[in-house]
Amino acid sequence: MSAARTSTRGGRPAGTPAVLLAAIMIATAGWAGIVPTARALAPALDPALDPGLDAAPTPGEIDGLVAELGDPDYAIREAASGRLAALGAQATDALLTAAETSPDLEVALRARWLAESLPLSVDGDGPEAVALLERFNSRGFDERVRVMHRLLRLDDDAGIEPLARIVRLERTAAGSRIAAALLAREWQPDDPSWPGLASRISAGVGGSRRPAARFLRAVVGFSEASGPEQRAAALDAAVEAIGKADATAGDEEPSGLPQAERLGIARTGRIFSRCLIQMLATGGRREAALAAARSLLESDGDEADPDEQMASDLQWLATHGLPEAVELVGGRLADPEVSPVLAYAAAVAYRLGGDAAAEDRATALAAVAARRLEADGSLGERLQAALLLAHWGAEEWALREYQAARAVPGAGLAQRALAATFAAEFLHDRLRDAEAAAVLREVLDAPEDEVAEALMRIDRDPRATRARMLFFEACAADTPAARRKLLEESLRHYPKEVDTLIALYSLADHTPVQQAEAAARVTRAIEQIEEEIVALPDDANAKNEYAWLVANTEGDVAKALGYSRQSLENAFDNASYLDTLAHCHAAAGDLKRAIRVQSLAVRHEPNSLLVRRNLERFQARLEETSP
Repeated sequence: MSAARTSTRGGRPAGTPAVLLAAIMIATAGWAGIVPTARALAPALDPALDPGLDAAPTPGEIDGLVAELGDPDYAIREAASGRLAALGAQATDALLTAAETSPDLEVALRARWLAESLPLSVDGDGPEAVALLERFNSRGFDERVRVMHRLLRLDDDAGIEPLARIVRLERTAAGSRIAAALLAREWQPDDPSWPGLASRISAGVGGSRRPAARFLRAVVGFSEASGPEQRAAALDAAVEAIGKADATAGDEEPSGLPQAERLGIARTGRIFSRCLIQMLATGGRREAALAAARSLLESDGDEADPDEQMASDLQWLATHGLPEAVELVGGRLADPEVSPVLAYAAAVAYRLGGDAAAEDRATALAAVAARRLEADGSLGERLQAALLLAHWGAEEWALREYQAARAVPGAGLAQRALAATFAAEFLHDRLRDAEAAAVLREVLDAPEDEVAEALMRIDRDPRATRARMLFFEACAADTPAARRKLLEESLRHYPKEVDTLIALYSLADHTPVQQAEAAARVTRAIEQIEEEIVALPDDANAKNEYAWLVANTEGDVAKALGYSRQSLENAFDNASYLDTLAHCHAAAGDLKRAIRVQSLAVRHEPNSLLVRRNLERFQARLEETSP
């Protein structure tokens, strides 16, 4: 590795001589007798000093060397440490296994130190991946997960192989599982991007024996299988790997695992299970898929409310080809006190069943859910149900709950305004802009001082809310003249209403003076938003607004791309922010990247008409420009 291309593990450059690091650690940490000495690490610096390096060691020989890390004879421990250090990546898997599972403290400590001394980056990594990997091992668990998220979404999938390498080299089993889960959930049947990801994943995980790596290899193997026998073998490997992953999930620190890592293990277990279920269903093992679905629905969740977790799992199963899984929770649905969210999820699953009897059952369960909410539900519970139903694509039921949330007896204007805000945005997404405007007008027609106080209580600017209402009215306007008038009125109330600015800028009937004025308004808004970003650098929404406005009008597209990527660091895979990033790529002239990112947005919000329509536009533009 050249001097300009270094990475860090444990805070050191990859090119730092191992002997120097050992000396430093002994001097500063008092680890004499645990870390290898300079004499033991000499073969790493000069392979000629170890005549055994010419022959590739077998896994059994490597395991023997790891066992010798705990030998009573100090010289044998040192020699084993030096040999393992010289083997480098060949010994990684055995070292990490020992670090996580060995009951011998000296073996575990020596193995962990040796494993963490290996560099994460390699010569083929791009500069962004190298920069991320350089900060990886010196950070806490939460920050390492953020780095994983960034690697997953680097342009041109440049971070996929490094992320797969983390599955092998991450110092904790929980971190390894999270990296594997992020990659495994990328697999979708017939996804055109997957084959390219699969080859990078295989290169990154190599022959790692970690359970998470084994499962990931099984996913890749299943996706690449050319016949029934290969698919069956991959499925068997996946089932075995999940069993081992679950069995060893908390072994590294059973009594003291930090909360973030415990939660990470629980969530990755769910991702692995869902991935396996989809593989089983795709591979023709429907009965096995339903059996796995039963286990998933009956397992302890990572959410506070088990009914909410079951509803989420049930909805996922229904939309991924197993709507009949709803029959697995029949007993819960017969309970008079059934959770409204679970009843609604079951109703959606029955509706996806596709026959008349299932539709009747869906309608009946949705009515049960509505009655339960009417009897006992708070505004917050009704609003939560509406948001979930909107996400699940149950438009009529979502609108019913939005309406009910806006009319909860005893609710104050602030609560009704919150419900109206969400309802209006949902209606706008469904291209029902006149209704969206009317919902907001109901709130804004109250006395002005009451409106201002109510909106400020829910962190909404009254001027921005009125501008948003006028934007919806402009979208529904019958004539270009009416549309222009409403857009200009919207900006008089709030000059930074970005969708209004975009709509006004994009009008086709501008005179030269009007076009110049629209561009000037955009420039002023961009400057104001950037001032907010400087004042509040962690505000993801401001960065997203800047990027959205520039991508759809004019300005510094490179800066917009940067801000859009930063917003996603604070809101991983947020569909709205992904939509913005796709528009930035399109503005930069890269429609293929735009389509890739927009496809991810659709995956996370499959029932958003606006998100889907934007993907269709990018695809149409690419077809128009293709030779």
